[in-house]
Amino acid sequence: MGNPLPSALPIETYRFADVVAFWARERLVHEVIVARDLAKAVICDGLRLLSIDERWAQGKDRPIEFRGYPYVGYTARPNGAMSILRASALEHLFAIVERGEEPILDKLHDEFIDQIDFRAWLLSGGLALPRFWYA
Repeated sequence: MGNPLPSALPIETYRFADVVAFWARERLVHEVIVARDLAKAVICDGLRLLSIDERWAQGKDRPIEFRGYPYVGYTARPNGAMSILRASALEHLFAIVERGEEPILDKLHDEFIDQIDFRAWLLSGGLALPRFWYA
């Protein structure tokens, strides 16, 4: 019978808002709950969130280019993996976690989560791997 359909390529990264939407739908909870959980994961638990992916942002002979926004490096734990975030995104994450502000996904639109980092965070917390990404 002919060749089977090629398998879909794995998705290496999702935007923060996409993870919120997909995981909320899978868990049957409101997106605000998932956004708060993910914000806490970044600020407190060390989930790596990125505004710039080092793999795509620099060439062989040039450093990472930061255009248009102030960026900061952040890690929740000593010896943790460094997140490179827009300063406004980090500020909003702190506001969600520390002051209980409502998550505004538009403020986190350009931030993304890597599949490997997300998996490591899930396993470190004893959480099941969500089907939307790992099925």
